[in-house]
Parts: sequence; structure tokens; C-alpha cells
Amino acid sequence: MVGRTSLHKGSIIIITTRTKHDRLHEIGVNHIYRVKEMDYNECVELFSWSAFNKATPERSFSSLINYAIEYSDGLPLALVAVGSAVSEKSIEEWENVLDSFKRFPFQDVWQVLKENIDSVGSEEKKIFLELAYLSHLFIGVDRNDICQILQGAGHHDASRAIKGIEEHSLVWFDKDKLCMNRLLQDIGREMYMKESSIEPQDENRLARGENLSISLLKAIGESKTSIIILSPNYAFSRWCLQELEDIMICCRNKTQKVLPVFYHIDPSEVRNQTGKFGQAFDNLMKRYPDKIKGKEQSWRKALREVGCIAGFVIRKSRNESEDIKNIVEHITHMLDMKELFVANHPVGVESRVEEVIELLKDQQQENPLLLGIWGMGGSGKTTISKAIYNKLFREFEGRCFLLNIREVWDQDNGILYLQQQLLSSIFKTTKIKVENIESGKSILEKRLGQKKILLVLDDVDKLEQLNSLAASRKWFCPGSIIIITTRDEHLLRCLRIDKLYSMKELNDKESIELFSWHAFKEPYPKEEFDSLANEVISYCERLPLALEVIGSHLFNREVYEWRSVLNKLKTIPNNDVQKKLKISFDGLSDDRDREIFLDVAFFFIGMDKNDVIDILNGCGHSAEIGMNVLMERCLITVDTKGKLGMHGLLRDMGREIIRESLPMKPEERSRLWNPDEVLNVLSKDMGTKGIEGLALNLPKSLNPTQLKTEAFKEMKRLRLLQFANVQLVGDFKYLSTDLRWLCWHECPPEYTTANFYQGNLVAIDFKYSKLDLVWKKGQMMKNLKILNLSHSQHLTQTPDFSNMPNLEKLILKYCLKLTSVSHTIEHLKQVLLINLKGCSGLRVLPRSIYKLKSLKTLILSGCSSIDKLEEDIEQMESLTTLMADKTAITQVPHALLRLKSIVYISLCDFEGLSRNVFPSIIWSWTCPTNNFSRQVQTLLDLSNLVSLIVPNRNSQGLSSIIRELPQVQNVRMECGSQLQITGDVASDTCNVTNCDEMIVSSCASSLGCCSEGDVTESENSLNSILIQMGMNCSVTKVLRENILQKFNARVPGECLLPGNNNPDWLTFSGKGSFVNFDVPHVNGCKLKTMMLCVSYSSSPSIKASEGHIIKNLFIINLTKTTHYLYDGDTLASLREEEWHKVISNLEAGDKVQIVVVARLGIIVKKIVVYLIYGEPIDIVCGDDMVADGNVTVHGGDEKKNLKSLGKRKLQRV
Repeated sequence: MVGRTSLHKGSIIIITTRTKHDRLHEIGVNHIYRVKEMDYNECVELFSWSAFNKATPERSFSSLINYAIEYSDGLPLALVAVGSAVSEKSIEEWENVLDSFKRFPFQDVWQVLKENIDSVGSEEKKIFLELAYLSHLFIGVDRNDICQILQGAGHHDASRAIKGIEEHSLVWFDKDKLCMNRLLQDIGREMYMKESSIEPQDENRLARGENLSISLLKAIGESKTSIIILSPNYAFSRWCLQELEDIMICCRNKTQKVLPVFYHIDPSEVRNQTGKFGQAFDNLMKRYPDKIKGKEQSWRKALREVGCIAGFVIRKSRNESEDIKNIVEHITHMLDMKELFVANHPVGVESRVEEVIELLKDQQQENPLLLGIWGMGGSGKTTISKAIYNKLFREFEGRCFLLNIREVWDQDNGILYLQQQLLSSIFKTTKIKVENIESGKSILEKRLGQKKILLVLDDVDKLEQLNSLAASRKWFCPGSIIIITTRDEHLLRCLRIDKLYSMKELNDKESIELFSWHAFKEPYPKEEFDSLANEVISYCERLPLALEVIGSHLFNREVYEWRSVLNKLKTIPNNDVQKKLKISFDGLSDDRDREIFLDVAFFFIGMDKNDVIDILNGCGHSAEIGMNVLMERCLITVDTKGKLGMHGLLRDMGREIIRESLPMKPEERSRLWNPDEVLNVLSKDMGTKGIEGLALNLPKSLNPTQLKTEAFKEMKRLRLLQFANVQLVGDFKYLSTDLRWLCWHECPPEYTTANFYQGNLVAIDFKYSKLDLVWKKGQMMKNLKILNLSHSQHLTQTPDFSNMPNLEKLILKYCLKLTSVSHTIEHLKQVLLINLKGCSGLRVLPRSIYKLKSLKTLILSGCSSIDKLEEDIEQMESLTTLMADKTAITQVPHALLRLKSIVYISLCDFEGLSRNVFPSIIWSWTCPTNNFSRQVQTLLDLSNLVSLIVPNRNSQGLSSIIRELPQVQNVRMECGSQLQITGDVASDTCNVTNCDEMIVSSCASSLGCCSEGDVTESENSLNSILIQMGMNCSVTKVLRENILQKFNARVPGECLLPGNNNPDWLTFSGKGSFVNFDVPHVNGCKLKTMMLCVSYSSSPSIKASEGHIIKNLFIINLTKTTHYLYDGDTLASLREEEWHKVISNLEAGDKVQIVVVARLGIIVKKIVVYLIYGEPIDIVCGDDMVADGNVTVHGGDEKKNLKSLGKRKLQRV
């Protein structure tokens, strides 16, 4: 360094260093400034500049910012690095980046801090790494104690070394207690584990007489189990207590189990530090007050914790040899609890294990539980099941993991070996001998039920394997769990498992991480390999097996090698992945199922499942059964739209099976799909009778490729033919007469004159064709089920349908020049779907189309020139779906509402399920310009309509709607005011009854709580009807019985009913045909049920049956100006969910009026309302649920018990 004398007076020299060294004083440094830690606000500001390019953070990221600052531990370098890493990223991306830091320190930060660690001497570095590795034990420990421990461990100059690492800013001391930056702890721990061979320590490896040393601390930290012998004098040893504290730290962190042995003391003495044990502890505190200063509370905490753990208590009076035997047996059991190796890089495992554990939480201890884990080969079933086993096995008396059952089963004596291994693992003995399979089953049946066990049966592929190892849940003890992993869902159904877990594919983040660990030995791809890594991951389609195998294959290779491997994978799959996936294919017992799989792999991915079944059935397969088998084996999938799917690697595996059969002779293979090979075979006329399927799909960007029809001359067995952007030149007679599927996109107009036999075709797909006419001369095509001419821009007319008697699907989407549909369409007696979407040139449908009784779906959306649907649509008796939006149709045909089959409608701005749309359609007909009665007179057969919501009142009365639409069960109307609503009710009441005696006042009357009332009628003519609105509960049952008892025990001429003398209900009554009340506040409870008791009289000539009592029932909310009108005939059959709508509309403080309109000859004398309250509940009601006992009729002339009067749920006494 240049001396001071060479510098100008007043100069300032600033030296920055990581090392606080005495040399600074030697060279004459005047002042030393130690950089202070940043406080929280400074951390936030620095981080924000890096993450958000401003001084203050975004509020939505606040919780994540706190985590980032906590991770950085106040280190500016880390704050800047982490902030830059998450800059301009979404919250989800923040979470992913920060989550990765939990496991993998940030590389830039790692490098700088590692340089700092490497800069110290070897002895200092060794001590620092040991302190970092055991930081959970050393942080907060006194400097002198640390020096003493290190000296005992052989570091004789520990004081100087500690001073050295302190000067290098690797540690510091706060009030003489050790402190260390958290990032330095993490990095030091990682370095220690890499540079050391870490193995569990035992007593043989600890030097005799050694003090509490690094070796012992390492032994404590790395042990799985600690056995603590607690004697009366144990607490007098500060080393014992320090050991105990360290052990309990590990126990709290769940890194080890603790077994205490209370030798000649009671656990409570340890827990509370009393008795002789407490005296020993107190003596220690008095003897070494200086040395143990600050440790008392932490030691007491450790003693309390260990005293609460169940262990062994050895009394003086007992036989200690027996106690020792029990301890040894228990320890042996604990030592046997070895975890299974899961994976080097268990990416995504933990979250899936937690999902399975959640499934198991519903287990009922009185029964064994069977869990199936199902997924395709290589999806991670075994890995997940191992991790689940490790989580659970300690809770069971016996446990066994039978690995690779499928492989072992086929070996010599494989079955006996598995049975023997199961018994040995559960009962820890080899003395149980299995002579043969049947005796093994018998022994298992008798012995497995003796213990609560955890059993994993891995990779099961045959039912007989389950029958030999776990044939019945009766074999197992209550509380046992049996986990079965398989590729075959059918096996699990045969066993009637309790829970099924379907393997979930990895997400993008997990796929990248798993692949990177194998390809780069780190969690992220290297920058120069980033795009190539994404290509590989895309090829693997998130399959763990492929990511691991291909990732390992690419490890430590150059970029050009990666490109070469990728190019090869496009044509030839990786052999290791292929072998694993092919197991599922080889496991198919039926050759026809294998053929179906291969057909799907080559030609049908992405197609409608039912279409493919039709095509393959036409090929002679039992395709529906075969498809189900393939789905059960995870070889194919079907999405929510019914489209077939297949994992890309399974597709490649299927194609490779065919390629491998004749690698050098593609012309003799059963199926061809590679464009180069297909063009080579066709251009050289090399086709043979071995070819059953051929696909040649060329890009639209190229000019159409011309091929000779003569190339197909020898392909006599060709079943499946797929072309795109291909032209055939020559005579079509060379095409195979065995064709079942002809898919020819951009089909040229020359096909119109095709003269080959097409009678065996099941499906024709001519999307985007150049045809203006399909066939000039038609031929009988009795097997044709699917005809797709979509997007045929030149097509002007449809073919003659009389030659297609079994057609089921006719698809003509977006044929813009199509102007007419042949009248021969009426010959399609089997048709299920007609799709004319987007045929804007079509103006009218032939009347014959309405004769299609089999048609289920008619799509006319976008047929902008069609302006009418005929009333003949009523003839389409199977029609379930009508989609006619974006047409010129302005009126819904009345006949549509008479169709009993219709489910979904999209027409005239009405869209949805018919039961939701019909009321709106009907109300659209009732505007003031129309005559309601005339409009709906054709609807008398209406059967779908249940309820009608009327948003705004018009001139029509509610009762008139009920009269005109007899299938309407109820009407809900919203009005403008109380005055209007009461006037409406009066009007509707009079319209319904036509009786002068029935007058409804708009004023409230006799509102209050009553217990009884008098009715001046003869005994025989006085009756009552009970209507329950809401769900059944114990209170409704009591109330119902109470009412019946009161009614049957009444004095002649009186009607005594239960009043408010019961805390479970509130009562309101009114004389005559209505009752008014205010809904009360009841301690925050919610109204659950309303019971209505109507007392009435009738003339002797009228029979008081359920069909002759109530004409209409009004429930009016005067506060909310809404009311409900119910037809009396439907009251007994209303579903519970409908009553729930009424009850939920009544809130505390609402003024409510209930009006009963009786039929002719019936006089309502009194109405009593019972309000029943309870805790808030959710009511879920299926379509087939009917409220039980909604209505009960009481007659004074009969004295019988309640009995059902049929499905209407009305009862009479």
C-alpha cells in the first residue's frame, strides 16, 4: 500500500474488507466502521427498488414481500438478488420462485457467501461448517461453552478459530451469545453435508469419557430415536440436562422419537421437578449459579416435555429383568420402523400424499379400509405409495410393503414367496412356513386379523393376485389399511374398494423441476438448454418416468447431442420408457383389445368416442367393451366432450410396436402413418394386402399431392383410410371394398364420379371438400352411420338420403352455398343428429324433416335465412335438444312446448333447460297486445312446467294463469306496493271462488297469539286440514301428534289446538279464511318450518276429501310486495325445495298474510299458523324427493289412526 507521505494533505482513503483484522490497526487505520444490519423498513425499500423499481411495494404482494425479506435475513445482496428474480412477475410466479428458495439457495448469493467461507483458514472453515450444520444446537449458546465443547471435540485452538470466523463476519456474538445469518446457516449446512460423510453416530464411535462434544451433538441431531434413562439424580448433571434439551429440540422438530425410562421415580416428579428429582435439580442450580445462568427455564421446559411422554416406569419393588425385556421388545419394534426410499428427487410427491391422507381421514375404525391408487405406467404410483407408507406405518402394529407383485408373480414360486414375505413382515418371524398357495391363503386369513396392519400391494394386474394375498376385507382387523396400486381400474371395482385415488399428472413447474434434476442436477434448466429442455418436457407430456429416464440420458451432453436425441425421439421412442409402457399393452388378454388400441393410436385420437365405436364395430370388433377395458387400463382417456385421448408416449409406443414388427418393410406393416414411408409406398405402388390402415395428412400450405389410385390395387384388406390435401388420379375401382372409414379432407371434385363399392362404409368424413355434389350416381350404403360434409364451401345440395337407411349423424356445418335439403331426408329413420350450423344460404327446411321421430338433436344455429319452424315439430317425439339461435325465426312454435322429450332450447333469445325457459316463453305470449287465453289454449297437454315466476304485473289475474295452465303448481309474483298486492289477491280470490261470502280485507285483523277458538257447527261437520311447509324434524312430529290429540279430544262444537305453551314453536291465528302476522325476531335463529292448520265446515252432502277442500292458497309478503299462489291439488306433492323458497322469503319483521280459498260448499272457520325455528340449515333436494306428509286431513266423524292415502301424502283420521 502506498504510504501516507505520498498522499496530499486532506486525502481520505477508504478500505472495504470482509475481515476485521489487527493488520488494519498496524497500517495506521484511524477508524473502523462495521456495517450495521438494515432495519425492516430499509429492507422493504431496498427490496422494492429491485422488485418494483420504486421505493414502496405493491400492496397485493405484502405477504410475499415479508417472506422474501425473512429469507434474505437483512442481507442487501440477497434482497437485491431476490427482488430482481421476481421483478415483473405475477403473484403465482412469485410463489414459485420463493418456494424454490426454501430448498435451493439463490445461486448468486450462494457464490458470494461461499467465497467468504472459503477465504478463512482450514481450521476456521471446519469449525464454521460444524457450527452451521448444528446451528439449531449452537445458536444462542455462550462463547465459552462453545469453546469448551469444541476443545473437547479435538479443536484445541477453538478460541482463536472462533475469533477468526468472527473477524470474517461469518458469525457474531450478542451479549456473548452466538449469532449467525440464516443464509450462512443454510449454505454452511449444505457445504458440510457435501464435504463430509454423514452417518449416524453410536456409542462405539464416541470416545470414552468424551464430554458433550461435536460428535455427541451430531449423534443427537442425526438419530431417529433417543432413549432417556431418568433416575433420581439425573437432574444434578448439567451435561445430562443439556443433552436432554438438545434431544427435545429434535423431538419438537419431529426429527426423532423419544422413549423415556423413569427409573425409580414417577413421571410427575420429572414433569414438576418435585421429590428427590426436584431436590437434585435445585441443588444443581445452587451449585453452579454462574455456569448455568440463563439455562434454568429451558431445562425446566425440557423436563416438563419429557415427563409428559408415555414411557416405561420401573419401580423398586418390581422384577427389573422383566422391565428390561419389555423395553428391549419395544425398542426392537421401534428400530424396525425403517422408512422406504422414495426417490432422489421427490418432486410433487408431498402434495399428492396429503391428498391421499385426506381421503383416509374418513376411515371408520370399526372397519378395515381399502384404498386403490390407479394410473398409467410411469405416473408415479409406486413412489406415492412409498411416501404414504412412510407417513403412516408407525401407527400400525404390523406393516408390509409388497413391491412389484406383477413381476414377482410370474417367477418360479413367486406366489408362495409373496405369501411368505407378507407373513414374515407382519409377524417378524420366519417360522411360519407356507407349503402351498391354498395353505398360504388359509394362514393369511387366520393371522392377518390379529393385528391392525398397513399393507401395500404394489403393481397388481390380476385378480388372482388379490385373491391369494388379500381376498376379503374380513381377513383384516378393524382399523387396518390396505393400499393397492394398479393400472387396471376394473380390478379395484371387483374388490369393491372404499376409496380411489387417480394419479394426477405433474404441473408445468413440477415437470421442469423433475426433468432438470436429472438432466442438470439442479432444479432449473441451464440457460443455453432452456428451449431444448422445454421441447423434451413437451414430448414427455408430464410423465414422471419419461422425464427421469430421458433427463438422465441427456445429462452432461452437448447441445448438438440434445438435438440429435430429440430428432430420434420423434420417430423411435426411448427404449427404457417403451418397455415400461408396453407392460400395459402386453397385459391385454384379448387380441381384439390390442387391435382397438393400435387403431386408436394411429387414427382416432381426438375423435368422438361413439363415432369410433361405430367404425370399429363395423370392423368386427366389440368396440364398446374394448374401449372400457382400455380406459380401465389407463391406455386411453375420454374427456368431458366425449373425445378420445391418449398420452403421447402411449401413442408413440403403439406406433413403435407396429414399426418394430417389420422395421425395414413398411409396405408389409398393418398400419402406416409416417408421411415419408406412406409416400414412398404409394408412389412406388408397393402396397400389399398386409396394410389395414393408412394415413397421409399433408399440410394445407403445400400444393395437393397427386397419387395414382392403382397404388391401392393390392391393399385388399384396407379398412381405414385417411387423407388430407391429397388427390387421387385414376379409376377409383382399385380402392378396397373392405373400407369402413373414409376420411378425406379437401376431397377433390373428382370423387363425385367415384365408382368403387362403398356399401361397407360406416363413416365418411369429407370436411373442407371441394365437392358441389357428393355422388352423381348414388348406391345403397346400408352400413353408413356417419356423414360429415362440414365446411364444404362449394356444396349446393345434399345427397339422396334414401340410400342411407341407417344413417345416425348428418353433419353439414358451414356449407355456405347449401340452398336445399333433399326431401328424401324423411328416409333417415335411425338418425339421431342433424347439424346445419352456419348454413347461411339455407332458407327453408323440407316439411319431411319433421317426420323424423328418432331425431334427438337438431342444430340450426347461424342459419340466418331460416325464418320459421313449423308446428309439425310436435312429430319429433324424441327431440331433446333444439339449437336455433342466430336465425331469422321470431316466434317459438306453440307445439314445441308440447314435446315431452325436449330438454334444452336455444331459440328467439331464449336459451337453457326447458324447465327454465318455458315459463319465460309463456310469459312472452302474455303481453297486453296478446290475448292470453287464445295463446295458451293449445297448451293443455303441458307436462314439463312446474312453476312460473312473473316479474311484473299485467292485466291478467293470477288465478287465470292457473286455470289456463293446469300443470303450473305455483306462481310467484312481484308487485309495486302493498295496496296493489292486497287488491290483486282480492280480485284473484273472487275470480277463483265466484262466491259472495268470501271477502278479503286489506286491513289486518285479529293478529296475535291464540290457544283455542269456538266454532258453532255440528261435531260431524267440523274438520281440519294440516299443511306442512318446510322440512321434517322432531318438533314437527311432536306438533303434528299434539294437534291430532287436541282435535280428537275436543268438546263437540269446539276446535282446541295447541297454542304458545311450548317453547319449540310460536302460534298465530285468525278467524275466517285468512291470518295476518309479523315474523318475529327469535334470538338470531332462522325459520325452519311453517305449519298451517285450517279448520273448516262443510254441508252434509259434500264429502270432505283432499280433492274438495282447498282451491287455492295465497302466501303474501306485504313487506316485500311478493306473493305465492298455489293450486290446492298440488299442495301435497310439492317438493321440499319449493317450500324452502317460501320459508326463505320470510324474514324477521316482514308482515305476512295467508289466505285460503276454499272450494264450493266449504267454509273456512279458523286458520292457525305455527312457526318452528332451529339452527340455519342447507336444504338439498333431488328431483324425486317429495315432502313427507305435507298435508293431513282431520274429520270429526272418524276415529282412526293415521294412515297413508297414497302417493299424494295426504292422511286422514
